Amino acid sequence: MCEDCLAGYTHCVHVTADAADAYRQAMRLCALMEHRGDEAELLTHLESVDEVRRMAAALPNSRFVHHPYPGTRPSCGAGADGCEPDVPVMDDRELEAHLPLEMSARFVRGTAEDRVIAALGDNGNAVFLVWSGRWPDRPEHGLHGSRHDAVQVAFRGNHADPALPSGRHAVHVHVSKQSGHRGVEYLAAQAGVHP
Repeated sequence: MCEDCLAGYTHCVHVTADAADAYRQAMRLCALMEHRGDEAELLTHLESVDEVRRMAAALPNSRFVHHPYPGTRPSCGAGADGCEPDVPVMDDRELEAHLPLEMSARFVRGTAEDRVIAALGDNGNAVFLVWSGRWPDRPEHGLHGSRHDAVQVAFRGNHADPALPSGRHAVHVHVSKQSGHRGVEYLAAQAGVHP
């Protein structure tokens, strides 16, 4: 995940069982940004062939990396840093030998989110989508824009720890440390988003 995007203060503002609802709420928050980035970023950890196939179909230009377990070499023979298997040309048996895979992708905001949501399936690890930007300065409401501002959805991610898998979807707001909880409350109220 983009380290710069997630610096500062992070708070969950909405939890739902409906992935489309999580996306809608995230877009309501993104609409409040003074400056919005042109791209969205996805990151997930895939452990099944079926999930890899679904996510690769949703975002065909994704990067897949196989990181070996500590003390082992990746099945592709690369060094300890892992390898990047050519997922589209591999059969299921070859692909299974490379699991688990870390998947990352950047894409033009608004062009692939629907495909990602459709590819989620019923179970698996959390899938993170992040939209970066900059909140407007509203010091009277405790909000101070920063280069680390973002909205993130942890699809199938626990609201307290987004990296923990969950059957729910959590929308998080990233603000500067100076903004803190007061800035998050202001944004949530402005967007009409409630936990």
